[in-house]
Amino acid sequence: MEINASIILKKNKEVSVLRRHPWIFSGAVHSTRGNPVSGDWVNIYDSHNNFLAAGHYQDANICARILSFEPVTPNPDFWIKKLGNAMEFRKQMGLPNSHTNAFRLVFGEGDELPGLVVDLYDKTAVMQAHSLGMFADRQ
Repeated sequence: MEINASIILKKNKEVSVLRRHPWIFSGAVHSTRGNPVSGDWVNIYDSHNNFLAAGHYQDANICARILSFEPVTPNPDFWIKKLGNAMEFRKQMGLPNSHTNAFRLVFGEGDELPGLVVDLYDKTAVMQAHSLGMFADRQ
């Protein structure tokens, strides 16, 4: 899937993105290109048209939830890598272990997946999508 829509930020509103904050608030947006609708992927640019990030668009106060600070193609490989990173971190924390096989695999922004929560219960995963973008990409 190719990203065909963009958000352009107002001058000096890229500071929080450069600090890796995972949200873009609507007040920071100068304009959009490509007529994104809620749930669409968008690329995010500063006022000089420099790429900053990519994520899910939503017509709301939080108008973008950043999923990558690098150019990305949202395809199965992207999701496998993100979920693999979350699992590797849990393994480094000693999960699962002999005391528990139930734990939170994905904790939204903490795993660079804002809007997504995944709990593992032994061999069963329970997913919560807290944004239209995550719901649209759930498969």
